[in-house]
Amino acid sequence: MKAALYKGKGHIIVKDIPVPQVKDGDILIKIKMASICGTDRKAYKQGHHSIPANSDQILGHEITGVIKEIGNNVEFYKPGMRIVLAPNVGCGHCKACNAGLEQLCPDYNAFGINWPGGFAEYLLIPEDVVKNGNLIVLPEEIDYERAALIEPLACCFNAYEAMDVKPGDTMLIFGAGPMGMLHLVLNKHLGIGEIIVVDIDESRLEMSKELGADYTVVSDENLSEKIMDITNHKGADVIITAASVPSIQEQAMELIAVNGNISFFAGLPSDVDGINFKSNIVHYKQLRVTGTTGASLKQFRRTVKLAQNDSLRLDKILTKKINLEELENIFDDKEVFSENIKIAVDMQK
Repeated sequence: MKAALYKGKGHIIVKDIPVPQVKDGDILIKIKMASICGTDRKAYKQGHHSIPANSDQILGHEITGVIKEIGNNVEFYKPGMRIVLAPNVGCGHCKACNAGLEQLCPDYNAFGINWPGGFAEYLLIPEDVVKNGNLIVLPEEIDYERAALIEPLACCFNAYEAMDVKPGDTMLIFGAGPMGMLHLVLNKHLGIGEIIVVDIDESRLEMSKELGADYTVVSDENLSEKIMDITNHKGADVIITAASVPSIQEQAMELIAVNGNISFFAGLPSDVDGINFKSNIVHYKQLRVTGTTGASLKQFRRTVKLAQNDSLRLDKILTKKINLEELENIFDDKEVFSENIKIAVDMQK
């Protein structure tokens, strides 16, 4: 089979490797689509602490496909079933796993990091993962293009639940990248009121308008004044920081309304120790500041159901499909990522 082998910072090669052998309890997936995540881009540029240096790995954890082969003793699953993969697998016995928060397990494993991922023609799902229920059957209403977006959408749904968003709230999203766009379409679908999207890139803001943003604002020295004008000087009820910029988190504290919710959704770079956190603002405005990472298996399954609805407009999020060979060079092409929302490797091409 062909696979894109990640060999360390700045180095991916596509080559033929053996198809994984299916053992008792295992399932072999024929990959149909695997979209590119910011984590894949970071691993390419900076390396990844969970991928040993000088070792080959296959990236890609936003995965959908069809069951090609099953091992002995596999129940329920059959060859030909269309599936989507929840990529994070907890240890099953720690406090986080017992609470149904597998993505917070200190010893979790993930496809595309600890195990081979989806940037290949085939993917082996080990018996333990099969039994854990991380393979979810795709409803017929969901095509592979939308299925490849379920994993990042589930991460947004985790933030949505943590913030306790109310219908009619005014939301401000900092960042019109792929995750900011997914927050936009998810919250529009689930009944949010007005959504304001802030970014420095005007072409990104145009994309946001097409996806339903009520207001788009270029981030500059007049940002606070613009947001206050839009919100009648009350501030936004909900703010999501979907860009890894410390000053954005600080601005969120100034632009949030009384009794509002802030989601520090995007993590900060590893070389940033923190921000100027004015805790008195939290106290006197009676704010809730949350952070989320990944999604639980329960949330992933609920997101599959959400993705069945066409009004979510996921078809507008995946804007470019590439073949496997293009992975060798695409991570060095800044322009292609700035011009698109989500890019996916299409193994059907």
